[in-house]
Amino acid sequence: MKRERLPVTHGNSGRRRLYFPEVPWSMAVLVVSAILACTAVCPSTLAQSTGLGPATSKVASVQFSGSNRFPADVLARSIGLAPGSVVTRREIESAADRLARLGWFSEVHYKFDSSTKGVEIQFALQDAPCHPMWFDNFPWFTDSEIEHVLQATGMPYNGSAPESGIGLDTFREAIADLLKSRRIPGEVEGELVQAPGSDDMVERFRVNGAKVTVNALTFSDALAENALAIKQVEDVIVGKAYSRYTLAIFVVEHVRPAYTSQGYLHVRFGEPLPQFVGEPTKPLSNEIVVQLPVEPGPQYHWGGIEWKGQLALDVSALNTLLGFASGEPANDLKLQAGWDAITKEYAKRGYLEAKIEPAPQFDDPKGLVSYSARVIEGIQYRMGQLVVTGLSLSAERQLLSNWKLARGDVFDNSYLEDFLNGGARNIFKNSPVHFEHIGHLLKPDPQTRTVDVLLDFQ
Repeated sequence: MKRERLPVTHGNSGRRRLYFPEVPWSMAVLVVSAILACTAVCPSTLAQSTGLGPATSKVASVQFSGSNRFPADVLARSIGLAPGSVVTRREIESAADRLARLGWFSEVHYKFDSSTKGVEIQFALQDAPCHPMWFDNFPWFTDSEIEHVLQATGMPYNGSAPESGIGLDTFREAIADLLKSRRIPGEVEGELVQAPGSDDMVERFRVNGAKVTVNALTFSDALAENALAIKQVEDVIVGKAYSRYTLAIFVVEHVRPAYTSQGYLHVRFGEPLPQFVGEPTKPLSNEIVVQLPVEPGPQYHWGGIEWKGQLALDVSALNTLLGFASGEPANDLKLQAGWDAITKEYAKRGYLEAKIEPAPQFDDPKGLVSYSARVIEGIQYRMGQLVVTGLSLSAERQLLSNWKLARGDVFDNSYLEDFLNGGARNIFKNSPVHFEHIGHLLKPDPQTRTVDVLLDFQ
């Protein structure tokens, strides 16, 4: 049996070469390895042992296992193998090829058996990565209108998109056709990007060439509408090209903090509502006003904190570092700074791996939030070796003579920070030693409870 290498190209995903190994004739199984959901089936590898030849046969059943991403009937219709349809062996092969090319599955295995009822086909699937769709700059349409168009393509659709494959290409082309139907110029592209304020990824669809500018930005809630801190930076949005992605970053960096800093810890933001400027009876202009729906939720005040697990710092010291008084607004920005101050204080005492696990408890009727915080101090490290590179021998001796942490001392990370932020330059301010940057690395050893400091002068 001949082995082949088949090139497969899918839209902007580039050309990939995939290898299909030989399958014994006695097996009624075809393995489709769909790397990044892009593959093709080599016809010469399809085999069966039940007598299905070139003649047609009625499909008795189509079963799918290994994935719950879509209902079985949806997958069957998308590849043309609905029960009751009449198919040939080659058509089964083509259906498997199409299933692999959709992009939703990284592996597609199938087998079929003939019986008096017809041919029974079984697919074993392995899901490929997929990500939620994000429609970035389509102010002419609602998300529901775009999703309706995508559902009408016949492709399996659940609100997300594969990273590659004909499914992704079909969705992009469907959005492009929607724009053409409204005589809206521009080219639609899809791009995998990080969701603002999250580690998750989204498939962002946007149209290039559409010149739609934000004329004004408004908010449904008075706090955001009147916040000076937001008005001072709104030119990031106003006067610029409309982009929901840019607006989402703006919300994370500027609008949300305006609420959480005042104790509105459960604030929620709706999807932006763009509206074209001008009279409804006239053609659409290229300027829009964007309103952002805001639900502030209850305002919370500080209800106290219970500490667990701490040894090196007592409760009084921890509360002082956290800096909250009973009844003041539960400023989330201040709270994050307090957690950081505590971990820095632990690092100053040699606890380089200390961390805090806070658990909030909300009392909505009283408008209070209290915390139970577990402190995991970890190992207390002592100074190990100081390794210096990038200096002459005489300059290295000068540095070592001025280094204040002796071997065996409790390691003080604040001393290292001060050294990097100016202490080193003070040592050499009256010498010809010149450097632009100090690379640094800490190498803690849990066995010896020591930490070596590596300094690279560049």
